[in-house]
Amino acid sequence: MIEEAKDWVRQRAGKVLVCSTGTLLALSLIPLGSALLGNGSADAETKADQLIVGLQGDLETAEKALDATHAQLLADLPGLDAERADRDRAFARSVLLGLISPSSSTRDLAGTQAFLDARYEFLGPTSRVLTEFIPEWMAATGSGHGSGTTYRLVTLDIDVTEVRGLDYSYAGVARFDPVRADGESTAKREYVFFTFSTRQDGSVSAFEAYRASSRTRDLLVAQEPVAKATAVPIKIPSAEPTENG
Repeated sequence: MIEEAKDWVRQRAGKVLVCSTGTLLALSLIPLGSALLGNGSADAETKADQLIVGLQGDLETAEKALDATHAQLLADLPGLDAERADRDRAFARSVLLGLISPSSSTRDLAGTQAFLDARYEFLGPTSRVLTEFIPEWMAATGSGHGSGTTYRLVTLDIDVTEVRGLDYSYAGVARFDPVRADGESTAKREYVFFTFSTRQDGSVSAFEAYRASSRTRDLLVAQEPVAKATAVPIKIPSAEPTENG
């Protein structure tokens, strides 16, 4: 029963947060309607503006509280090591930046594949990251034909999707914005979806990455709010492979 409850909460945690926030907002609108009905049209607009400002502040506070409660709930669920999950996320971020960096590298495709194969032991010669993602990424970002683009990491979202014994699985999406020395670029924003799994010792047992299609990217761009995250410039890693990346 505990495992079933854990899985149910983890799978529906996002929906719980959305529904809770919506309920709080709906309840907050009750005094707004009453106030507007009880006042004449002359001061109704002013009163509405004041209440809306207050509601927005209440909603932001409620969302932050729900986010904190959600994080604590996941940390308290049996079988989930929050510290390990944080370490896995940090390592995955490092790997992702390493996979993206060829967009501004001077290496050709074969050289890039060989470099990444040597750097990350979990990427074998037949890895789809090397055989599919890297060729597509280099071609799309210009490095495949001599006009590479530098990108910065703007947002990164990684969620635990499964805990099976001592193995953890994750799924995530990252947004990358193009940059140039003068702050302008004609290249388009890119989104990368990825999945990975880790063992108890922190080693990666699998890592897959997929570049969002043009259609998916346009849909995400249309839905993307103003970015609040601090941009992280991508640095090309050193040529010497290190243990576990």
